[in-house]
This record gives sequence, C-alpha cells and structure tokens, in this order.
Amino acid sequence: MKKILLVLMLFIATNSFAILTTNPDSIRGSLRPERLCYDVTSYDLSINIDPEKKMISGQNDIYFTVLENSKTIQIDLFRHFTVESIYLYAPIDSSGVEEEFPVEFKKIEDALFISFLDTIREGLSYRLKIAYSGYPNVAKKAPWDGGFVWDKDSMDRHFCGVACEGWGASSWWPCKDHLYDEPDSMKLTFFVPEGYQCISNGQLTDASQIKLNNKTYEKYSWKVTYPINTYNVSFYLGSYEKIQGWYVSGNDSLKTEFYALDYNVDKAKSQFQQVNPMLKIYEDLFGKYPFWNDGFKLVEAPYLGMEHQSAIAYGNQYKKGYLGYHPEGIEFDYIIIHESGHEYWGNSVSMEDLADMWIHEGFCTYTEVLYTEKMYGYEASINYLRSQRRMKNDKPIIGEYGINEEGSGDMYCKGSWMLHTVRNFLDNDSLWFATLKEFHMYFELSNTNTEEVLKWFEIKLGNDVKNLMIRYLYQADIPVLQYEKKKFLWFKRVNYKWKAETQNFNLPIRVNDEIIKPTNEWQKIKLKNFKKLRKQFDWKFALYDIEQLSKED
Repeated sequence: MKKILLVLMLFIATNSFAILTTNPDSIRGSLRPERLCYDVTSYDLSINIDPEKKMISGQNDIYFTVLENSKTIQIDLFRHFTVESIYLYAPIDSSGVEEEFPVEFKKIEDALFISFLDTIREGLSYRLKIAYSGYPNVAKKAPWDGGFVWDKDSMDRHFCGVACEGWGASSWWPCKDHLYDEPDSMKLTFFVPEGYQCISNGQLTDASQIKLNNKTYEKYSWKVTYPINTYNVSFYLGSYEKIQGWYVSGNDSLKTEFYALDYNVDKAKSQFQQVNPMLKIYEDLFGKYPFWNDGFKLVEAPYLGMEHQSAIAYGNQYKKGYLGYHPEGIEFDYIIIHESGHEYWGNSVSMEDLADMWIHEGFCTYTEVLYTEKMYGYEASINYLRSQRRMKNDKPIIGEYGINEEGSGDMYCKGSWMLHTVRNFLDNDSLWFATLKEFHMYFELSNTNTEEVLKWFEIKLGNDVKNLMIRYLYQADIPVLQYEKKKFLWFKRVNYKWKAETQNFNLPIRVNDEIIKPTNEWQKIKLKNFKKLRKQFDWKFALYDIEQLSKED
C-alpha cells in the first residue's frame, strides 16, 4: 500500500511539473501550495553591480515563517541567472543559533522549486540564502517594457537603474514574486564602482568604501521599515547631488530629498518646490504620507518615471506636464504628481493579483484630477478630466486572475472617470471625500482585491455605487445613452434610454437644468430647443457616450 501511495505521489508531482513547464504565466501568477505554505517576513539583498560588464552578482537572505508543513517551496528567479548555492538555516533553539542544511532545487521556467531533506514545520521561522549571478534583462523601453537600463549621463559617466513592474522583481533578484505576499521590511546593500553613488528604497544606513579582491568599491546600505511590493525594490547608480528639505505636519517632520545628477541641481531645486504643496494636498485628501519613517525621495533616473516606494524615479527632464505636454494652464510636473500619488495607491494600498492593477492606476490617475482641483480650481479639473477621455474600450480593465495578466490600459483614465462619476452620482462632496480618506486609511499598508473594494464601497455608499463600479470595471465598453428627436405641432420631445444596461444600472444624467434617470425602456422629455441637442447632455458629470437614432427635426 505504501508503494502504491509513493508511486501515486510521484505521478502527481511529475505531471504537476510537466504542466508547470508549459505554463510559465501560471507559475508566476498562480498561488500554488509551494507558495501558500510560507509567509515572507523580510529580505536581506546584497548585490555587486558591474556597469562595464552589465552584470550583477550577489545573494539574498529570505526570512520566512511556515504556514503549513511542507517539503518544497517556490522561489522565483529568471532562468538565465546562475544559481551558485542555496542553503537553509533553521534555529536550533530560542538562542537564535542557526543550523545549516543542504537543499535540492529544480529550475522550472523562471522559478526554483526548492526541496528540503526534512519537512519545514508550521509556525517555525527559517532563513534561505541564495547566491546567484548573471546578466539581467536589458529594458527595451523602460519603464513600460522594463528591465535594467545601462546608460551614460551627458558627461559620459555611468547612469543606471531598473524598472521591473511588468517583468517582476525576479527578473533581477530571487524572491517570492507574487503581489499578495509583501515582506514586512527589507535590507539592501549595493557594491558599485568607486566614485559612484547608489540610491535605493528606505533609509540610508551606511555609505562607505570597501576593498574586494584588491579593488575599491562604494558600499551603500539601505533599510526599508514598511511592507513593500517586490517590483518597487530598485536602485539608481549615478553621480548625484542631494537636495534636502522637510515637510511639517503638526508636530511631525518628514524628510524630503531629491537626488539629482550633479549638473542638474538648479533645475531640480525648482521642480522640488512642488513637493511640499503636493504632500499637503495628499495628506488632506487621504491621510499622512504612508512611509513617514523611511522618508520621501525623488531620484533622477535614466527613464521617465516609476513609483518605487520612498525612492520615486524621476525622468521628466525637468519639464512641465508630461515631457512638456499638458492641458492649457495646468503646468505641474506630471511625473512628480502621478508617481507620488502611487505612494498611496499602489504602494500603501496594493493589489493582490496583477489583474487588479486598476486599484493602483485608477485611483492614482483620479488623484491627478483632485490635485488639479485643489491647485487650480474645479473648472480646471474638468478640463483635466477632458484630457483623460482617451480610452480604447478594447477589453475590461480587470484582467484574468492567476496568470500574471493585467487588464486594459484604460484602467488609468476609465478608472479615474469611474470615480468622478461616483462622486457626482452621490452629489455629496463631504461624504465622498470622507469616504476616499477612510478607504485609504482602512486598507493602508495592506493588499486587497476588487471583491473587497466593491464590498467596502457598497457598505459605505450603497448598492447603486457598487453596481456603477461593476459596470465600468467588468465591461470593455462604456454606457451608451440612445435618443431620438420627435417634433410635434405644439412641442418638441426627446425619447431616450440606455442602449444595453441591466436593471441594476442606475446613473442619472443632466440635460440642461434637468435630471433624467434613463432605464432600458424608452422615456421622454420635452425640450424647448433642439439646436445642438447633443451638447445639452452634460458630459462633465459622468462617463457615457451618446447615440442619436433618428435625425428627425
């Protein structure tokens, strides 16, 4: 009987690996038992960066607690890296003394399935040390098609960084590369060529020189004291000069820094003036800056920008708007405002699965609108919203779960317009802004998903709001209001209805000074004037399209 069970177990395991081999997206995106059995508590990453060879080497200590007995766990690392060694360290007793154990591992796609000689036990904590080296993927167009950027500044000095939201952190360091499990803290140490600086997430704990193999390196150590998405872990190698300031809130002071290339300091000082007013607006809207103890940094990067936690990548060339393009009269630096918004939406309130990236991008893009309203006034925010009516309506903004797939790129603008629509549906700004702030504070420093978000808004704002959000999240198109004009001897009438909406869809529409409540059935309204009728349907308050069915006058 034992032999039968053993054969059966081997068959299941073998076939499981065979299935995995043909489904790399599932390996990366799914929550298999080899991931669910443990919880990462901290990483201690140490890397040597060689910009001449475009190579990295180092090790990562992974501290984890076992949630369920297991003999195998999954760690993610791109297949082209060389794994030089893996050791498991287990505590012998409460004294903290560790014992080293050998392990075996199997590479399957971009993952390491690590097997232990003995079962790792539920409730116990362990440390896994992985030494590795190799040549990381080079970005084709960072940050969208991400990877490493090995660049030179205008003085022909190394200027390097990494943006890996799409590829994932395992494209350059070994980790549990799934969004649902963030480490509670992290240490990072970088060894870079002499004369260069290396800026990273969190607090700087050491900047010194060290000799390795008769060669001098600059050593930079950083400490992150909050949970962090693994794709937000990053570094910036260059010749920097630091600008420092403070943002004061009550009795607390937040350290603010801008690491600019040394010849861009004057430009950086000018752009840096936008930071404190922005932090004040965000604090009023959503609560205190979420990573207070780790500080707020902007770091000049060799790519446009990225929301790396407490070390935001800045590459907008010190221009207004988005590389110089902006709605008339609205001249803030887009990268500073947008990427800093991600400190709340994406870094503090985080998705559990890539399918729910709209939680990051929709709320953050709407934050731009609210920032515009606070800085320039409500009408300016409406003009800014007009610039966000760029949507393909190609597919839903929620992706497929479990396969590392995000939804439509419409998640930015459609997500923003959805939230603007909810605000106007409520017609109660005090309630709306209190709800937004409470929403962030409730989910602060945690991971969530669409189901939880919808449930939360349903409890706070009602079932109609939940149904509105479902409509914009799960369908590719946007609602279409159909109308036809009817002219009689003594009056003019407009018939109207939703083209194809469920009975649960409730969205009032403003026509001139009147409010109509379309359904799937034809309704009618009398109007004095048919001229430019399409423009009488107010587009400013909700996201929908209009379709005229007849041209009768």
